[in-house]
Amino acid sequence: MEANKIKGESKSVVLDNGAELTYCEYGKENKEVLIAGAFYFHTLMPVIEGLAKKYHVYGVVMRFDGITDELNPDGTTHWGRQWGKDIYDFSQKLGITKFHYNGKCHGTVPGWYLVKEHPEVLETFSSFYLAPHLRKQNSRKWFDLLDGEDPTKMMAVAMRKPEGLKAKMEEMAALGGGTPNPAIEEYATSPEKIWATQEACKEALENMSIPVGYMFGTIDSLFEDYFDSNMYAMRNTKGSRAVILGGECHLMELDCPDRVVNEVFMFIDESKKSY
Repeated sequence: MEANKIKGESKSVVLDNGAELTYCEYGKENKEVLIAGAFYFHTLMPVIEGLAKKYHVYGVVMRFDGITDELNPDGTTHWGRQWGKDIYDFSQKLGITKFHYNGKCHGTVPGWYLVKEHPEVLETFSSFYLAPHLRKQNSRKWFDLLDGEDPTKMMAVAMRKPEGLKAKMEEMAALGGGTPNPAIEEYATSPEKIWATQEACKEALENMSIPVGYMFGTIDSLFEDYFDSNMYAMRNTKGSRAVILGGECHLMELDCPDRVVNEVFMFIDESKKSY
């Protein structure tokens, strides 16, 4: 169990394929279920706790090792699809038949897997700060920051409020220096790789049957890196709702967790209306 990746009480479950997942659970008193995937739940925890005021929330750690069954032709693990399959298998193991899915950045990737492979389990999908990339990449600001030797420099760009830096550094210390893994750059910001071709992904967006909610911050480096793709996704995802917050950075969960939570609530509430 990867208990260090969760700030607070953690649990684990062994899936039918033998893989172990670590997760947290909040809001058991609520009827509707919301699942969120992430590499870790520390600075993201205020968002999870906020969502639990209205939903029965499970935060599932997206893993980098263990048994896998979503493979590339060369035998390597296709982590983008594996993270999604883990979420689906997790829901089935716990007897959850329908749920809302919320992902932030890398956490959106399992949601896109579910959109493609198991839309029957999705009530809604909040894809925050990331969309499939169907246009040429505009820049590489985010990964240049990630590749830098000074993590504080990246954090200074990624958050609006400097007091969040302390919490982020504490998170990295709890994780043992972060989660360096080639799968991060290969799959974590590439939900379009869930599909075999970009044309198939494009067709899926244009024929979407699941309510999809996008949210971005205007000074998020990752938003700028994929600006054309993000605009394309917002304009071409059938029935989607898009929110762009002026002056917000990539680490909105540190700068304004209540606003992130409220945007999820508003999106789900809007999805239930018939206009």
